[in-house]
Amino acid sequence: MFDSRDDIDKLKNENEHLSAYYDMYFALREQQDICKESVQLPSFNDDEIKQKALEGGSVIENSGIDLSGLPEFFMEIFKVYAQFTTHNYDEVLAAVERLKPDLAEILEEFLFLKENVKMQAHISDSLPAEILVFLIKNTLTPLVEKYSECVLPSIDLDSWENGCCPVCGHPPGLAELRKTPSGRQRYMFCSLCHTSWPFQRLKCPFCEKVEEKETEYLSFPDEKNYRVDICNSCNSFIKTVINNSAELPPVLLDWSSQYVDDSAIQKGYKRVASM
Repeated sequence: MFDSRDDIDKLKNENEHLSAYYDMYFALREQQDICKESVQLPSFNDDEIKQKALEGGSVIENSGIDLSGLPEFFMEIFKVYAQFTTHNYDEVLAAVERLKPDLAEILEEFLFLKENVKMQAHISDSLPAEILVFLIKNTLTPLVEKYSECVLPSIDLDSWENGCCPVCGHPPGLAELRKTPSGRQRYMFCSLCHTSWPFQRLKCPFCEKVEEKETEYLSFPDEKNYRVDICNSCNSFIKTVINNSAELPPVLLDWSSQYVDDSAIQKGYKRVASM
């Protein structure tokens, strides 16, 4: 769903104030889907994937994935971003040109959760961390999504108890309460590969503390689609979808509800990752 211009135009008609988000999402998805078709993944052993997941490790680690074509794709993502930003284009472009020699290492550091030495060196007023992370994540999306689709059949998600993604090891950027025959089940969405997995209702996905009762949350009088689950142990929060009747993809759910994050941040809680 939401993979055609008609889908996006329908959303824009229903929510005119979010038009720019929808247009940007569609433009990025067009580029990502083209890239995704050309992604070549290394062969993997089904039993090794199962064992790695059972041991609690992300399966993408030491997978032999080739990132060599992604620096060029990064520039395509930047071109899309530049169409929709009000940030000083010339300054951002100059900063992006300066990081090109380190781009392959930056992408590798980010994907495999290494110490982001190269990335930190390029963060500046011209290229703030949030913009650079946005560009990196959207560059990696076609690769990690395709990898997730290939290995997920080998992973028993019901046995996965960790707060991080079973595929790539990145933290969740969004949660959802879904209706099931036995009640509402809590699910996490990976902030990088968008994999979804079931997760305990009483557990913080970041510090993994288990509450004795329902996870504490912030609700909003005029908001029926979202709430914010908070953890007073690590002072973090995760935005939680409680009604996705429009069946929006997780990225759009996140982008179109920034005001929910702002409310939690104003109360002193920190967001660990976004979609």
